[in-house]
Amino acid sequence: MKSTIRLAVGLFVGLIAANGRAVATDHLLGFEIRHALGGITLDGIYPTGAFFSETYGEDGTIHYHDADGADKGDWSVRGDTFCTFYHRQGGGCFYVVSHGANCFTFHRPAEDKTGRRAPRADWSAEGWNRDRPATCPKSPEVEI
Repeated sequence: MKSTIRLAVGLFVGLIAANGRAVATDHLLGFEIRHALGGITLDGIYPTGAFFSETYGEDGTIHYHDADGADKGDWSVRGDTFCTFYHRQGGGCFYVVSHGANCFTFHRPAEDKTGRRAPRADWSAEGWNRDRPATCPKSPEVEI
C-alpha cells in the first residue's frame, strides 16, 4: 500500500513538473454529470466576470443567454465530459468538477506527454443550479 501511495504521489509531482501546473482530478463521471445537470437551469460566471444562464433540457437541448443575447443548442455527455454545442457560437467538451452539492466548475481537457486526458487546471466557467443555494467557494454577487 505504501508503495502505491508513493507511486501516486511521484506521478502527481512529475505531472506538475512536466506541465508546470497541477490539474484537477476529482471530476464527475458521465452518469454523475447527467444526474447533476440534466433538466436544470445553471446560472454561471466566466473567468472574465461575465454572467450567463443556460437551461439543459432532459431532451438534450440548451437555451443559453447572457448580456449579449441568446442562443440554442444541444448538450450531451461523452465519456466523462460534458459537451455543449450551440447554433450561433462554438462549443466544446469539458470535465466537470463539483464543489459541494451545488457548484460546478468546467475545465477543458488537456493531454499529458503520454496522451492521457485530464482536466486543465484553469477553468472555463463556474455555475450552480439556480433553484438551490450555491455552494461555490465565493458566492456570486449578481443574478441573471
